[in-house]
Amino acid sequence: MQKKRLAFIDYWSHQNTKSGDFLREIFSKEFEITDFWWKPNERIPLEEIDEYEYIFFFHVIFPHQILRKLKKKKIMWAPMYDALNFRNFFFKSIFWKQIASLGVKVLKFSNKVTESIGKEDININSLKLNYFIKPNFNQSYNQERKLNIFFWDRGRIKINDWLHLFNKEEINELVYLPRPDPGIKDTTYDDLKSNKDLNIKLMDKKYIPKNEYLKIFEKCNVFIAPRKKEGIGITIVEAISRGMFIIGYNDSTMNEYILNKKVGLLFNKETKEKIALKDIVKHYNFRKSYAEINYDKWSKDKEKIIPLLKEDNKSINSIYFFPLFLIDDLRHLIKRVFKINYYY
Repeated sequence: MQKKRLAFIDYWSHQNTKSGDFLREIFSKEFEITDFWWKPNERIPLEEIDEYEYIFFFHVIFPHQILRKLKKKKIMWAPMYDALNFRNFFFKSIFWKQIASLGVKVLKFSNKVTESIGKEDININSLKLNYFIKPNFNQSYNQERKLNIFFWDRGRIKINDWLHLFNKEEINELVYLPRPDPGIKDTTYDDLKSNKDLNIKLMDKKYIPKNEYLKIFEKCNVFIAPRKKEGIGITIVEAISRGMFIIGYNDSTMNEYILNKKVGLLFNKETKEKIALKDIVKHYNFRKSYAEINYDKWSKDKEKIIPLLKEDNKSINSIYFFPLFLIDDLRHLIKRVFKINYYY
């Protein structure tokens, strides 16, 4: 039986990070997938996308004025909490009403996305999910007598934001991978200069093969979540799958994965609490169980994704919101006239 075709529209930087590949794997069971990589200020080939009955947006989505040109399509979107940058409450309210009016189905990987939709009192066909990776534990973990910390510096959180949470004498090595997000200043030199007393293993190669990266990663027992906000937090999920202790800023999705102090520690600028090596080692088996239970749940929940995509569209009557949509249409027109990027 021939597979149906699906257009998978993704943010350009994910070509390197492979963040959406776990969803491609799910869809590939029933669909032949064609990738379209969205990049700021580049034209979207609407005439090509319009040839597909099924369309999936990961992270990004077209504005309402573009989406409504895609007639009679089954569209699904996985929004990322860290990218939902609404200018104000008014336009946030319009946005979710537009999504509902088009019958777009939504995968919610964060409670903050659920809350954002819920405040609008509209019916959006959606599914709440928590992504987990198949566990692959480090068998030598319980023999560790020092902390080996892995920190992927994305430029959002710095070493000195979290270092005070540890007793330095308990740290054996800090594995430091400086990879700032696009548009973020690289402060690697400053961070290293201010922490000369640490044993730092600098991973400064521009490209590190995944097998080499994982070999270093699996020797660590503590992982520092690299951002203050995450849409999912793929690196956090990888760390959980290996039984690592997670340090994360107290916001989504870190506070959705770090549910207690056996799994990790949530911090902000006020946190004074110290983390002890003995407690990290003591609760390793708890973290193993946590990873296994939640991976089993994810394995069942992910089977609901394709049936949801295939469902008939359930759209709300947009006539009640016509004046609001007209205001946004005017904003969209102004952006086009002044050539301001409007695909975000």
